[in-house]
Amino acid sequence: MLIDAHAHLDFEAFDEDREEVIKKCQDQQVKVINVGSQLATSKLAVSLAQKYEGLFATIGLHPIHVYDEEFKVEDYQKIIGTNKNIVGIGECGYDYFYLKEKDKSFIEIKAKQEEVFLKHIQLAKDNSLPLMLHGRNGETQKTANIDIIQALVDNDCHQGLIHCFDGTKEEADSYIQQGFYIGITGIITFTRKAEALQELVRQLPLDKMIINTDSPYLTPEPHRGKRNEPVYVEFIARQVAELKGISYDEVVKENAINCKKVFNI
Repeated sequence: MLIDAHAHLDFEAFDEDREEVIKKCQDQQVKVINVGSQLATSKLAVSLAQKYEGLFATIGLHPIHVYDEEFKVEDYQKIIGTNKNIVGIGECGYDYFYLKEKDKSFIEIKAKQEEVFLKHIQLAKDNSLPLMLHGRNGETQKTANIDIIQALVDNDCHQGLIHCFDGTKEEADSYIQQGFYIGITGIITFTRKAEALQELVRQLPLDKMIINTDSPYLTPEPHRGKRNEPVYVEFIARQVAELKGISYDEVVKENAINCKKVFNI
């Protein structure tokens, strides 16, 4: 069975046809982890997981939203309760891409993101849940992954996924050494500007990668330019298979094994 380990069916991009998209996933036997980026989307992700077979949820506050709302641990702990459909905490981490839009210094923004990230780490540890990590460099600040890895090491954290990874081989190796899996998206299907990531896929062990769409973003070929959907995870799996010279079925099987190890689904 195909698993899309990171999607956002809880986003407004799916407000008009969410049930149709979910039914398509069920018809094509695609399991989906829907990822919260704020309290409201976290609650919706959980609600969807409770309502539909094959859907799961993670809850958290995306680093670009740390100034939009306060991350209150008690609110997220209340959502967790005894809900078995919550399989992770996040997405959380560091995002330096939108710094130019903030009227604050890099030091201030990084400190605020770190404060919130450390709360996510503790929440995950308190509930024995993996982390759904997000790391994105800025135009000048290129240390998002390095900073995340350092926080994981400092806080003895060893389970989760760095989704939509676009860092270096050395950074990927550091995540793997820490016990984390590398998230591969539809970017590897792009005909331009994907060479480095494609080479990384060739080098990384299959048992340390997890495929994910990041729907509604990063739509893979042949649907690039349209809204992304979880069922398009198939095209990512096929590209991984081609890059590594193995069968599509082997990629699907190993992806399911890896998702079981990390998220227990």
